[in-house]
Amino acid sequence: MINTGRCKILESGSYENKVWGALHKSWKGYVIAKNKDEYDKLERYARIIQECQHDLGLPISSFDNIGRSAASFLSEIGQDNNNQEQQAAEEENYLGDSHYEQERFTDTYSEYFQDDENKSDRFTDDYHENFTD
Repeated sequence: MINTGRCKILESGSYENKVWGALHKSWKGYVIAKNKDEYDKLERYARIIQECQHDLGLPISSFDNIGRSAASFLSEIGQDNNNQEQQAAEEENYLGDSHYEQERFTDTYSEYFQDDENKSDRFTDDYHENFTD
């Protein structure tokens, strides 16, 4: 399998051979759903087929009979990428906030921290005798 070059990882994080298998099964499911007139499954399989084709770099199929064209799929992908970039920018702005850093490192109770000197002796009998007397 390694020598065939089909075991490489795609941008989506999946292996190429796994995506090819999903594409094959999705086409099979699409044909079965179309024969049984199961509209909800048709949409699901069409979406999976388009995603697999996109991951593999293949031309994206249009499913005009259910209203899923290649152009609408590509616009959805573009919107998803924009949303992910906005979320990443918002997280970066939040984590880079100086007030957050200052608040995180200043703890009002840290000045009064006292270490228990007998912490290591806690599980010995001598330690418990001090409290029972």
